[in-house]
Amino acid sequence: MSNHNRLDAHTALAEARETVRRVDFRRAIGCGVVALAAPGVYYELGGLAAHGGQRIVVFVSIGACFVFGLVAVRSTANEVARLVGLSGGVSAANVLRWVITLAGYIVVAAEVITLFGVPIDRLLLSGAITGVVVGIAAQQSLGNAFAGLVLLFSRPFVVGEHVTVRSGALGGQYDGEVTAITLMYTRLLTEDGPITLPNSGVLNSATGPRAAPPPEVEPEPVVRPRLRLVPTVPLGAHRRRRAG
Repeated sequence: MSNHNRLDAHTALAEARETVRRVDFRRAIGCGVVALAAPGVYYELGGLAAHGGQRIVVFVSIGACFVFGLVAVRSTANEVARLVGLSGGVSAANVLRWVITLAGYIVVAAEVITLFGVPIDRLLLSGAITGVVVGIAAQQSLGNAFAGLVLLFSRPFVVGEHVTVRSGALGGQYDGEVTAITLMYTRLLTEDGPITLPNSGVLNSATGPRAAPPPEVEPEPVVRPRLRLVPTVPLGAHRRRRAG
């Protein structure tokens, strides 16, 4: 194994250890396990048909599923946003945190409603039909969103890196510095100014690193020598002095 590969392995191991030690990561794992185990206890005791002390345990398991599920979703969203923020910037991390939180809360709410015995089959069916219609209507936007997630997690480039993007669908080649990676667009700062590229086109294009342009050197100011003024004496004055 070369020294470069060893350094990469040590770096990846250090990042993994740092992630495991984080509070949000541990909280997401622990609360997630409890939230998933609570429905098992619910069904093992017979659900709402239980009697006596078992019925109390059933309601406690429903509460545990709700509370620990919300905490697990929030911690997971924070941890994923932190990882995405390292490569995609603050804006992409905030949007992804919002998406994960919203989706997680919906899943937890649906599970708790099911545990209370409320039939939600028809609601889910109507929601699925609505989701299909919305998905067809927003196919291009959803494609950019999923492509943005792939770019944020695969990290072919990061914010601050100079890259070259070659794609016929995007209209040719673009060279510049990556200034932001959002869920929908990737922003580059080129010589002609800032430009915004859709993530689906960037994902399907050929990209690679590019050397940063040399910094512009300001010309040194020209220092002109200061002329020394010598007082002039009229010619007649010299003659009068000599005559005197």
